[in-house]
Amino acid sequence: MDHNFSYRTDRYNFWAVYEALKSYYPLGIERREGGIYFEYSGIKELERIVVDNIHEKDNYQSRWKQRVDNWSNELEQKIIGTTYGQEPSFSAYIELSKDETKERIFEKRIHFAISLLGPFYTIFAADLTTLVERDADTKNNSQQYQQTHRNIISPYKEYSDLFINLRALIERAFNGYKFVPFMIHSALLNGLQVRYRDESSNRIYHGLFNQHFDFSSRIVGDKYEYGFDQWVIENPN
Repeated sequence: MDHNFSYRTDRYNFWAVYEALKSYYPLGIERREGGIYFEYSGIKELERIVVDNIHEKDNYQSRWKQRVDNWSNELEQKIIGTTYGQEPSFSAYIELSKDETKERIFEKRIHFAISLLGPFYTIFAADLTTLVERDADTKNNSQQYQQTHRNIISPYKEYSDLFINLRALIERAFNGYKFVPFMIHSALLNGLQVRYRDESSNRIYHGLFNQHFDFSSRIVGDKYEYGFDQWVIENPN
């Protein structure tokens, strides 16, 4: 069920998330307006940040690729990069398993993303199936249809240990970064338009990270407590 950005302000402090989004996106101005959207100072700064971190090869290698390679060795897991174009994050997934036939591919993954907008990151696991349609003459792939069956948003069963270890690696490499819980990143933020999506409705996840989370799939895990501990107000009034 969709929900707007909201939380208990007497217990938690997620204002840093909102402030980051407000700084980089012209909330309330649609992307289709063209010039006025792209002339916003925050959008220009976001473009500069993306170029500096992703498109500058040396920076990307030192700030992300080398770290991911080290994590792959340390965890003894295959990691596939998913950092793309204008998405405002470093991202990748760990391929836990992949069972493949001529017509079907079933995968278990753990996705993770580190925002370029501020000290934020998130992790989720996914079970998905890809149906492969092959050309009758050449036997080569002609079409693929992918469906996510469930997203796991907290340590759970076979994903538990790796979920916890990955959090430790990220927080060690990115000092001061906090885990953004599902109930926060899945929230809709009125007026939020991101550069890399045509949709008029966007979630906080889209603004901070990318578009790899399938919000139409089943959600498994602790929605209401996991990850909130880093955002607790120590001395609430």
